[in-house]
Amino acid sequence: MSDPFAGAFAMPCAGAARYLLNDEGWRAMAAAPGLRFVAMWADESAVIALLRDAAGAKLMATVAVEQGFFPGVSPWRPEAAEFERMIRDLWGYNAVGGIDGRPLLDFGQWRLAHPLGRPVAPFAAPEPATSGFAHKGTLALMRGKPPRVAARFAARVDGGATVAHSIAFARAAEAAGRSRVPPRAEQLREMMMRLEAVGGALECIGRVAVAAEAALLGGRVAVLREAVARTAAAAFGHRLMMDAVVPGGVVADLLADGPGALLWLRRSVAAADLPALLEASLGRRLRDLPAVGARMALALETVAAGLEGLGMLVEQLEDGPVIQAAMAVAGEGIGEATGPSGDILHWLRLEGGQIAGVFMLDPGWVQAGAAAAEAAAADASDAEIVLAAHGILASGMEL
Repeated sequence: MSDPFAGAFAMPCAGAARYLLNDEGWRAMAAAPGLRFVAMWADESAVIALLRDAAGAKLMATVAVEQGFFPGVSPWRPEAAEFERMIRDLWGYNAVGGIDGRPLLDFGQWRLAHPLGRPVAPFAAPEPATSGFAHKGTLALMRGKPPRVAARFAARVDGGATVAHSIAFARAAEAAGRSRVPPRAEQLREMMMRLEAVGGALECIGRVAVAAEAALLGGRVAVLREAVARTAAAAFGHRLMMDAVVPGGVVADLLADGPGALLWLRRSVAAADLPALLEASLGRRLRDLPAVGARMALALETVAAGLEGLGMLVEQLEDGPVIQAAMAVAGEGIGEATGPSGDILHWLRLEGGQIAGVFMLDPGWVQAGAAAAEAAAADASDAEIVLAAHGILASGMEL
């Protein structure tokens, strides 16, 4: 099959090769076997698909929306169906030929339909939302704001990954604004991300322990999770390290008690002997559920590697500033970070120093379907354990 991007108009985007395709090129992109679909979202009068080629490089395809319609991708890429549903709910753009016409986010409780496109008031005002389907409106709240003001919304997409989302957003803003981050700030970001990963891994083990009714393991892990939160507060002034990362660097330098708190955390985790405790509590159960066992092994590895890496970062921490003030006022960029549940990606477009377009790819978009399928294939008594091991939060998808 010919290259769907051959001869296409290249558009500037820091961090990915972006191309403008016509409808024929868009359909060829959707059907191309050498490309892996990652995500899809919308911008002003256009839909954007993010893909990776065989080498892992990021490619962005863009197609114009004509009278509210764009060619569907899901006939070739079924995993695109949820993104098409999200685009219709948020922007009001319809995927021609899409395989799933159900709403994804808007269940008739929003005050405005299509809040990111041309908002439409419902014909009759619904009763106040009490079912949990009220729209957070994160993307709408971020548009029209400078990146440093909008950073607080990125930090609140997922409370368990506030650092990772903040870093991904900051990196996208820095790429769009062609801004460089001081070395000390990069190191501090890495420290925060590793500390958050340790807490997320412990949270994962704790969820599985609760689902499997392993009370001793659950109690021990809860104590360690609290130790991580206390260490974060001692090192960076906040138990979740929320709002510590901003475009251009960080606002929270390592506090004087930080190194000592990190050493205390390492001793506390080592004394708990998590591998032995996990084996004694759930070893046989995890061998019957190999996918869950693999996630528990990864969680243990994350804890060990994270704490070791934190010690090295403290020893190697450079002196110098922690924030860079200057940023360009226009541009487009992508930023990535690794969160406790997987990879996180942010895209944004700047105009006049303000956010004109933005999207956030939470791991939930990638993992929700796999988690549901794995739970459905498991015995009824094990389904809750399978879902606990994934730990997918809807808040990361409700934008």
